[in-house]
Amino acid sequence: MEDSLHYTLLAAHTLFQKRFLLRLSRENSGLLPGQPKVIDYLMSHPSSFQREIAEGCLIEPATLCPILEKMEHAGLIRREKVEGNRKNSVVSLTEEGRKAGEQLRSLFLETEQEACEGLSRKEREMLLRHLMQIRENCRRKCK
Repeated sequence: MEDSLHYTLLAAHTLFQKRFLLRLSRENSGLLPGQPKVIDYLMSHPSSFQREIAEGCLIEPATLCPILEKMEHAGLIRREKVEGNRKNSVVSLTEEGRKAGEQLRSLFLETEQEACEGLSRKEREMLLRHLMQIRENCRRKCK
């Protein structure tokens, strides 16, 4: 089992996330589960529709709504209705949200560097390409 792809991917993800969340808790960021992923997405995709965020974060729209409500209440994001589109809001980070995003990016980078110790730059690039291919294959099959 430990040598299988499914177990190795799951274990690597779980352990990476644990390490990242430990770093995050030490920073006393006050962020709740699900929020770092949304902030990271909005750092790369400012002013996104809620459905785009849900797709980009690989979560259901119904799961995203309470996350966004808490983030808006905490002053991390703002939601604006778009004329002619009653169902979907455009979401963007506030200044406080961008500061949190910069902190998150630093924590992600530290965690990535730690996780990839012993891999050359070329090996890291190859690993990333392979994981992106696996992600795309799985995404196509989930539609």
